[in-house]
Amino acid sequence: MSGVNVVKSRIIAKLILSFLIATSSTGAYALVAELVNYVSQYQVGVDYSNAIDKVQLSYNMTATGGVPDSCQIVDGDPTRKQCTVGMVGGASNGWGVFLQRAFKKQGLFYFNPDVSFGARFLSGELPAKDRSLDGLPLNNASFSLGAVVMKPYVQFGVTPDSWPDVLLSMGPAIQMAIGKMTINDQSENVAVGTSSVSGPMSVIHGFFALEVVLKRFGDGAFSLIASHDVTGNGRGTKIFPHDVDGMSDFHGSFSRNVDGMAYGFGLKLVTPWP
Repeated sequence: MSGVNVVKSRIIAKLILSFLIATSSTGAYALVAELVNYVSQYQVGVDYSNAIDKVQLSYNMTATGGVPDSCQIVDGDPTRKQCTVGMVGGASNGWGVFLQRAFKKQGLFYFNPDVSFGARFLSGELPAKDRSLDGLPLNNASFSLGAVVMKPYVQFGVTPDSWPDVLLSMGPAIQMAIGKMTINDQSENVAVGTSSVSGPMSVIHGFFALEVVLKRFGDGAFSLIASHDVTGNGRGTKIFPHDVDGMSDFHGSFSRNVDGMAYGFGLKLVTPWP
């Protein structure tokens, strides 16, 4: 075969390959285009607020002796008691950066479903005052967890022309966390999934936020914000896999509060960029 024919064959092969890739990837390209379009609707924002993460840890043990204030008899089993202790998983006070979709006014009343994602690092331990409390066997509990939180929500409120916008957001909260947890002297790598969803009406109990928008400028806005989210109805979900020193059935419930010094609200600025 001559050199010219070899070159022609290679060109034809490349064209055919390109055509096959293009036709087979149309769906993928469309998906990427939709994703890029969705992400492009987000604006860069900064906030100044106080945030605190808490973990409510509960466990069961034999009901010997008295029942301290931090425990109660397990329903249906008078031989067992359930004890609860709270731990701080993280706290911050200062500036933060976030992404938020641009606001689109709908008239006097506003309604829009959306979803929010967040990442957190939770690290805490049992307070010294709660160690071996009233003779309980729990003398150490600590955790270091990386968590991802998803909050599907609906936002609604009033957006008049001459008064500040007032917007409420509510919906469920779902968290996945992995890391290490220690109970007394036993440490384990754990993966924990917690959710506020436990029934038809619980989907609105996980996440709540109140925002008062004082000023809008293009796609930007300046507002006051306060929010609360909790994953884990009741006792939450199983958080430690083994029995330790007569304790069993370890469960955890996670919560986060955001507020600030401005009449209990944090400050939030959404920029008109990009």
